[in-house]
Amino acid sequence: MTIYFYLSIFFSSLFFYLFLIKQKININEDEIFKFLALILSLIASFRWKVGGDWETYLVTFERSNLSLINFEWSIVFEIVNYFFSFLKTGIYGVNLFISLIFFFALYRLGKLINSNLILILLISLSLVYFNGIMGYVRQTLSLVFLIFSIECLVKEKKYLCLLMFAFAIFTHIASIVMLPIYFYIFHKNLKFLFIMILIGLFSSILGFTRLEIAYNEFILKGMISLGALFRSIPLFICCVIYFIYRNKILSKFKSLNFILDYLFILSIFLVLLVFLSPAFSAVADRLSFYMVIFQIIIISQIFNKIIKNKNKNYLHYFTFVSVSYFLLTFSWFIFGDYSIYWLDYNFLYLK
Repeated sequence: MTIYFYLSIFFSSLFFYLFLIKQKININEDEIFKFLALILSLIASFRWKVGGDWETYLVTFERSNLSLINFEWSIVFEIVNYFFSFLKTGIYGVNLFISLIFFFALYRLGKLINSNLILILLISLSLVYFNGIMGYVRQTLSLVFLIFSIECLVKEKKYLCLLMFAFAIFTHIASIVMLPIYFYIFHKNLKFLFIMILIGLFSSILGFTRLEIAYNEFILKGMISLGALFRSIPLFICCVIYFIYRNKILSKFKSLNFILDYLFILSIFLVLLVFLSPAFSAVADRLSFYMVIFQIIIISQIFNKIIKNKNKNYLHYFTFVSVSYFLLTFSWFIFGDYSIYWLDYNFLYLK
């Protein structure tokens, strides 16, 4: 059975939602979001041999033991695996946990920026669901902690913000690319600045081996990501939108505005790497995964401040953006060399 069958279930629910909107029937957006997120979580969680890095995560779970925990690889992810191994849930417990916590983080981000929850769910379906939740599982957990950290930063919960960022780094070292945000925001507070330096140094020391391996694989060998081009298109469009409408998009939260500026500059750099230097496309693609935060915020603010839900064409714009994101994913399924790891969907493993 292919993944298209399960996607048809999801989109049938979505089209029913759009039908209700067009008929002006009063519906609870929160409940629709939770229902669709639950369907997606179940599909992603109880898969077997689906995803490009499936074997790596399966081995990680099966060898999970306190005496074997490899802190150089990922402290947080190893502990998560050990916890669900102790509960004897199988790898499904790990996948279910990460799926649910991602959608929980997405929900909180949507509430924070006053976004249309269904819209950001559809964006994440294209940008995170397949290559993240069903692919880069560990990096998805790191993304979750970054979302929580940004939420705490906006709400001025500084200690919790730093704790979430530390969790992100100790889950996946690539999230250190966000370190300049925290250095800038806390540069006048010597105590927080000292903590940030310690986190950066400690994570670099622990992750040195992984960084060396990544450097050899992604830089020296020039690993190419054929899916990077597909995922860079919407990121580039969001950069253009932000450049044109920046003054309208900026919010009352100064910290969030700086985050957007930083992510904009970083996004431009990563897009240029993908388009101009194929040898760096793999590393750029991995780092671009975190730029989903930028895309979600930009698209949400466009619908909040420029299109607005009172616009008679709001539903048309909503449908256009949703379908556009999905078409990119669908194109990757057809033309992407590695999409074969997702197409043949296996539900559970029954001995």
